Amino acid sequence: MAAFRILGLWTAMVLALANGPAHAQAAIELSHVTLADADFGSDAELGGREDGLLLRTPNFDVAGGSFAVAADYTYTHYDYSGLATRDRDLHRLELPLTWTGASTTHARIAVIPTAAASSNVFKDLFSRGGSDDYSLYANASIERLPSGGWGWRAGAAYDDSFGDKRAYPVLALLHDGDEVTLELGWPRTRIDWHVHPSVDLGLDVAPAGGRWHVVSDERDGAEFFYITKAWRAQLLAQWAITPHWQLDAIVGYEFDRSHEFEDDNGLRIDEDVDSTVLYGVDFAYRF
Repeated sequence: MAAFRILGLWTAMVLALANGPAHAQAAIELSHVTLADADFGSDAELGGREDGLLLRTPNFDVAGGSFAVAADYTYTHYDYSGLATRDRDLHRLELPLTWTGASTTHARIAVIPTAAASSNVFKDLFSRGGSDDYSLYANASIERLPSGGWGWRAGAAYDDSFGDKRAYPVLALLHDGDEVTLELGWPRTRIDWHVHPSVDLGLDVAPAGGRWHVVSDERDGAEFFYITKAWRAQLLAQWAITPHWQLDAIVGYEFDRSHEFEDDNGLRIDEDVDSTVLYGVDFAYRF
């Protein structure tokens, strides 16, 4: 399958580059999140899960700053009861290219080619994929963060974090301390406590929307966009098992949710979904 060959090539590149000179660690991460069943409209229920694979190169000196490349793949499965539709299998592959300046006050620029499609298209992405399956997202910001002090971030992003493609501001108050790291802002707030030499606790609140192009072979190739809107608040326990291996446990709450798609009869569904709990794990190896 073409899309998964991309991940194979990216894995080989990460392993090769990890042995070269660089400033930050390369990483391979596996993740899983389960979303508990929740009421979907008046008569249906919705559950789901996400499985992810992230490959990240080290940072390399480029143009007075550092440059890194990643491949971030997520498989999303939604299952329904009480609704005239088949379960949905959705795939997303992002290839972020990120440059970060080296000074205390610096720029950060990321360009993120993205493919997001249903399984039948994603498995043959090169032959079946079209313009609706691909997007080009980006973000840029100016950041000031003195070591051990207070700083800030201001910029803008364009992506589908809120469901539909849109541009939005990125603002944050930052603090880098020995025991607490803070990112207090919009649209993300993140707090990390260093409670033990090998254990951190974290709180993360951020939008969790998405947009996929779906082709329904069972409806003679009918097409639509599956759009989700949601926010997630997550508690994280991060355990550095060794200098290279890390295990994260996640429990959280997804709220302000809605799903928009077409059922197997071609009827457009646009319904709010009740808030639900989520839980997951993240297992990483850092070179």
